[in-house]
Amino acid sequence: MRPHQWYKNLILFIGIIFSDNLLNLGLWVPLLLAFLVFCILSGSLYIINDVKDIDLDKLHPKKRYRPIAAGDLSPAIAVPTATILIIGAIVLGFVINTAFGLLCLAYLLTNSTYTAYLKNYAIIDAIIIGVGFIIRAAAGCVVIGVRISPWLILCVFLFALVLTFGKRRQELIIADNSRACLTDYSVPMTENFLNLSVSLLLMSYSLYSVSVNESLLFTLPFAIFGVFRYVQLVHLDNFGGSCEKLLLDRPSVINLILWAGLLIFILYGGFL
Repeated sequence: MRPHQWYKNLILFIGIIFSDNLLNLGLWVPLLLAFLVFCILSGSLYIINDVKDIDLDKLHPKKRYRPIAAGDLSPAIAVPTATILIIGAIVLGFVINTAFGLLCLAYLLTNSTYTAYLKNYAIIDAIIIGVGFIIRAAAGCVVIGVRISPWLILCVFLFALVLTFGKRRQELIIADNSRACLTDYSVPMTENFLNLSVSLLLMSYSLYSVSVNESLLFTLPFAIFGVFRYVQLVHLDNFGGSCEKLLLDRPSVINLILWAGLLIFILYGGFL
């Protein structure tokens, strides 16, 4: 279920932060339940993905150590378990909130289609991953009944593209043959897509800042450093395939703390 990748579901918290509701304790219970639902749902979909790709994963230098590819977990046990978890997550989603339950179904449909078919097509694979991030962000908003700027939703989508194209570049460099879509990518192409996504992301973040609170432009240098640092690591350390390692990179962590601290001060400083 790859719990080390559940950090992607933290996108659900973007709504409570940027809607000025971070200190509204009454909203945290449904939001934490929503986070739990998406962790179960995304983890279960990873199981299904690993069962589908078992033959390819056995030939991969790293993926062959995953429980299903390594033979430590039988597909006969994995598939029914994942199915039960998925059904349970969807039911809990509808118990929390009907709109949230529908977004859980949308996430399930999108990712199932990606796993079964769409991940084999270059560019489309990145777009679908971005849509998955948008669904997470929207789910975090509807579960607590708030709305955030469309510019911020666009930032979420573009952020996903940055991570995806960084990962595709890394996979090409290490000659990863586990993705059919890689035959339609090249290293220069992924670098161009990565650079374009970075530019659009920073532009969208700037427009969000101007449209909501011009003081947020003070956080722009930290946003620029954070994104540029990721691109730097992608090129210097072939970093793209392990985005969670950013949390082990000292400059990235310090910058994230400074960005978050300044963001919270600007959004909430006048109310504390």
